[in-house]
Amino acid sequence: MRVRVKFTGLFRHYAGEKEREYELPEGSTVADLMAALGRDLGPRLPEQLWDPAEERFNHLIRAIRLERPIQDEGDTLQDGDEVHILSRLTGG
Repeated sequence: MRVRVKFTGLFRHYAGEKEREYELPEGSTVADLMAALGRDLGPRLPEQLWDPAEERFNHLIRAIRLERPIQDEGDTLQDGDEVHILSRLTGG
């Protein structure tokens, strides 16, 4: 199945791109998608967004889906889903 991922805010800045498509196996979850993102983009991200030791995104990084809200990372994705990655970090 194909899932389109759109990056916003600070995450988009560090990712260096607006969006990316992922080909995932049927039954993949939001956690599977986030793991794929981490493998691909983790080296570009600062530690306030990505923890390389734990291989996890900071709790301020969220995945949202406009058509069906994401309850947790165990939610199953569907072919054609569009997921937005938000960073709730600000500067000043």
